[in-house]
Amino acid sequence: MNSIQSSPKRIEKVSSDNVVVGFDLLSNLTYMSVLSIGGLPRDRLLDNTGKQVLKTSIFFEYIHVLATRVGMEYSEAFRLVAERARATSVKSLLLRFAAALGSGESERDFIEQETKLEGQRYGNQYSRSVENLRKWTDAYAAILVSVSLIMVVSLVSTLLGSLDVTFVMLMALVLFSITSIGVFVIYKVSPVEQVTFDSEDGLPPLRKRSRFLAISIPPVGAVLSILIIPQLSLMTAAATGFTLMGLSLLPAGYYAWKDDGLVGKVDQEISTFLRSVGEIAGTAGVTLTEAIRRIDTRALVNLQDYVDRLYSRLSASLPTPQCWDRFTAETGSELVNRSTAMLRDGAELGGRTDRVGEICSDYALQVSELRESRRLTSATFSYLSVPMHATVVFILVFVFQIVSVFSSKLSEVSSKVQEGSFSTDTVTTNATVPPGINLPAGGDMTGGLDMFATQDIGTLGGIIVFVIVVLTIANALAPKFAAGGSHLMITFYLSIMCLASGGLMFIIPLFTEALFDI
Repeated sequence: MNSIQSSPKRIEKVSSDNVVVGFDLLSNLTYMSVLSIGGLPRDRLLDNTGKQVLKTSIFFEYIHVLATRVGMEYSEAFRLVAERARATSVKSLLLRFAAALGSGESERDFIEQETKLEGQRYGNQYSRSVENLRKWTDAYAAILVSVSLIMVVSLVSTLLGSLDVTFVMLMALVLFSITSIGVFVIYKVSPVEQVTFDSEDGLPPLRKRSRFLAISIPPVGAVLSILIIPQLSLMTAAATGFTLMGLSLLPAGYYAWKDDGLVGKVDQEISTFLRSVGEIAGTAGVTLTEAIRRIDTRALVNLQDYVDRLYSRLSASLPTPQCWDRFTAETGSELVNRSTAMLRDGAELGGRTDRVGEICSDYALQVSELRESRRLTSATFSYLSVPMHATVVFILVFVFQIVSVFSSKLSEVSSKVQEGSFSTDTVTTNATVPPGINLPAGGDMTGGLDMFATQDIGTLGGIIVFVIVVLTIANALAPKFAAGGSHLMITFYLSIMCLASGGLMFIIPLFTEALFDI
């Protein structure tokens, strides 16, 4: 299947959500703005833009194909492709581009203006998403506490005999549904962006180590859980399973957390690097390699090692594209990948290096600042999630232990009453019956126990374990979706939540036994 036949199908697969394509559209426009500085012809401008590995690049690739192979006018090609675009932001941009070309407006001026407008639009949209995320994370915490209290009331009600185990099961399903909806809403309202970059040449050391540990150790923990759990009681088995899974995920989660923090620091410094390289190369009239040599890399704390290795490869006369590709692969940052590609292509295709560096630096700075605002919101929610999860698990297990102890004592009393251990003679011998109190006929004392009812503790325990599993998974996914980044961060949050659940399920029964002197 040739390009012109496959392009319409690929266009239809592009999301219709403006939030999803916003980051890619801004990257495309910034790249076009950089290339237009060198006076690149329209066909080469669209051809290079269409070759970028971005969701919205297919639109410019299709326009280039229609104009160069079919012979269609560019303005008409833009209109035709705009009809197939599902996202309103892309459709509007292509139609404005078509009108500008039809009126004879300079495409360079148009692209620079649209890049600024798209940057403002994307920034406003991103800020609204972060504010929406902040409100929904607060709502998620409130909802989680509410449904957990409903579970506690249900457990106590079963002990009083007013409700049976079926109602507790129903409440557990309600908790599952509500938490699932809450996690899904956080996933949908979070800003959509690609933070990490996984190159075909290899992964950053920390990410590679995290991925290896995530694949190798958890299966061992699962096997140990399967071998040990059948020999233990329900709560002890659940606590052991949570603890083993948490410990098996912790090494991978630790390296994923380190990698995520390093990518964030690199993203903050890349704008300074791009601006410095562009200014030195443009002012002194030297190549990018010489400009990198003149930079004092000590000011780039997190980028220093990467930049030094980049210069070593470039100075050794290795192929320039491979040197830059290796640089982006080592950093593992998508922002570094996109911004350095703009700088390299803009300089190689005749653009003023100082102006190219300025545009690339502004683009990287805007994106990194927006991500910092999201990181502030997600970090607050992440720090809240751990104590919130621990508190909810503590309440559920503690109340269940109280119900279990009370139910066992109630069973003992009921069995003694039924065996005749308590009679009227026994009561009247050891105590005086107050006036006005009439004992039941035959001395039967079981009437006072009708308000209580023993329950199937095994079934209730299974329900509580199910609820804790749901809360553990939900409270691990929600912070990850709020923060974004690599999917390996799920191992970090899940390990923390599993260890919190397992530790509390070990400690609380011991605490309950000591409290009630069992």
